[in-house]
Formats: sequence, C-alpha cells, structure tokens
Amino acid sequence: MDPEKIDRLRHPGFTIQRRGYDRREVDNLLGSLVDWLESDAPAEIGDLAVKRKLELVGRSTSRILQTTEEESAQLRRRVEDECEELREDAEAAALTTRRSADDYAARVRAEADEDARRAAEAAEAKVAEIVANGERRRAEIERLIGELDVRRELGVQDLERLRDEIAAAIEAHRSGAGAVTEG
Repeated sequence: MDPEKIDRLRHPGFTIQRRGYDRREVDNLLGSLVDWLESDAPAEIGDLAVKRKLELVGRSTSRILQTTEEESAQLRRRVEDECEELREDAEAAALTTRRSADDYAARVRAEADEDARRAAEAAEAKVAEIVANGERRRAEIERLIGELDVRRELGVQDLERLRDEIAAAIEAHRSGAGAVTEG
C-alpha cells in the first residue's frame, strides 16, 4: 500500500458535520480499507517486515565488521609500536653498554683487559637476551594477530551464513505467500 494511503488511514481528516463525521467519507474509507485487506495487505505487510529486519541486520553487520577492522588496525599499530620501542630499547641498551665497556677499557686498559672483555661479553649477552625477548614478544603478538584474523574470518563466515539463511527465509516466505494467494 502506498505510504500516503497509510497516512490517510492514520489521519483520515473527515469532514465534521453536525452529528459527527460525514458518513459517506467514513464508508468510502472503510470500503477501501477492506478492499486492501482482502487483496494486497498480507503480502505488503510481510514484505515490509522482512525489508525492515534485513535493514537492521545489514546495519548491525556493518557495525560489527567496522569494529573488527578498527580493532585489528589498532592492535597492529600497537604491536608495531611495541616492536619498534623494544628494538630501540635494545639498540640503546647495546650502545650504552658498548660505550661503557669501551670507556672503561680505555681508562684501565693495561690492568683491566680481562675485565673489559668480560664486560663486553656480558653486554652482548644482555643485548642477545633483550633481542631474544623482543623476538619472542613479537612472535606472540603476531600469533595473536593471526588468531584475531581467524576470528574475524569466522565472524564474516557467520554473517554470510546468516545472510544466506535470511535470504532462504525470505524466499520461503515469498513462495509460501504466493501459494496462499494462489490457493
């Protein structure tokens, strides 16, 4: 039914006469309402309800996908920032340790060659440990990103399945509605 007709039914605007509404106008309105109810009403109401539900599902699906993409992008940015920070810290720690070892070795080279060598070895071990820790952290973060990608993919698959089920339900509804009006 045309939205203007629906609005006309909600607000008929009958002419007010001395004893109430104009009887002819009321009878005409009721007649057109009965005609519509006997012919197009069930199909139009059903189609309108399905269309509204599909619009709601579409908006909800869009919000879910957008949120998932935003969260994934934020997580990637955080991971990249953390990896860069860990790399910078490791490099700064290595540089600081090397400079300390070199300064110490230069000052006391004659009597502390052995101490300088040990300090350099300790610094290298510390750097290796920091780098190894950073690489482990990076691997863990990449694993988490992989899990999030899998979850997002599963979510998309669920949404596609839901869309197909809704389409099948619509088709079944249309087929059922056609059978009812033909019978």
